[in-house]
Amino acid sequence: MKNTYEPQLIYDVFAQHGFGILRIDQFDSGNSAKIRAELNCEQMSASALMEIATRLMAMEKHENLDIQLVFLDMRHRSMTLTIQLREQEVTLQR
Repeated sequence: MKNTYEPQLIYDVFAQHGFGILRIDQFDSGNSAKIRAELNCEQMSASALMEIATRLMAMEKHENLDIQLVFLDMRHRSMTLTIQLREQEVTLQR
């Protein structure tokens, strides 16, 4: 992901990793956003939590993001995350 200006891009990235987005906030800075995503489970077992963490780690790696889990809301089956684009390292060629 290169920036967060386009909400549809964020929807698509999360969908590719199996997460439905309910809401996107604070995306207009271009390098971060606050996301509320669906949880597709009624109860959170340790294995379900591990599976979510694994998918989030894969998304971090493939999309060059840092993801912070802010809140798990089992009553509404959702989670709140913040995403931050990692700085792109500039390589100087001589």
